[in-house]
Amino acid sequence: MVKSLIKIVVLIVAVVGGGFAGSFVKNMGGAEASESHAKSEKGEKDSHGKTKKDKKGDKKGDHGDDKKSGSTSYLKFKRQFVVPVTEQGEIKSLLIMNLNLELDKDAPENSFSYEPKLRDAFMRDLLALSNEGVLGGDLTSPETYESIRETLLGSSRRVLKDGVSDVLILDLAKRDTP
Repeated sequence: MVKSLIKIVVLIVAVVGGGFAGSFVKNMGGAEASESHAKSEKGEKDSHGKTKKDKKGDKKGDHGDDKKSGSTSYLKFKRQFVVPVTEQGEIKSLLIMNLNLELDKDAPENSFSYEPKLRDAFMRDLLALSNEGVLGGDLTSPETYESIRETLLGSSRRVLKDGVSDVLILDLAKRDTP
C-alpha cells in the first residue's frame, strides 16, 4: 500500500516538475521569438536575411508538398510507413520507414497529389518484400538496403511515370512484436 502511494506521489511530482520546466523553456524561447517577430514586422531581416514577407513566400504548403531546390525537388510523405514483417505467416516485427522521393525537372508539378497512389504502391511492394523474407533479414546490409530502394524506385516510376530520380530512406527502424 505504501509503495503504491509513493509511486503515485513520485509520478505527480515528475509531471508537475515537467510542466514547470516546459513552461520555463517556453518562456525563455519566447523572448527571442517576440524580438525576431518585432524585427520582421518592421521589415528588418532575420539571421537568414529574410523578412516576414519573404518567409511567407517560401512556404508552399504542408509536409506533403514537394520542395524545390534548383531543378531537383523532394516529395515528403506526410506519414511514416509501417510494414509488418512476417515469418511463416506470423507477424514477428514491425518495420517503420520514413521515405522521400527525389524528383527531377520531368516530374509533374502536382506530384504531391499522387501521394495516396504512391503509398499504396509502396505498401504493396513492401509487403511483398516482407513475405519474401527480405525485410526479416539484416536491414543494415547494403544489399538489403539497396534492394528496398530499387523496389520502391520501381513502384514510384510506375505511378509517376517520369521525373523520379531516387528514393531516399531517411529513417529505418524495426521493432519486434511480443
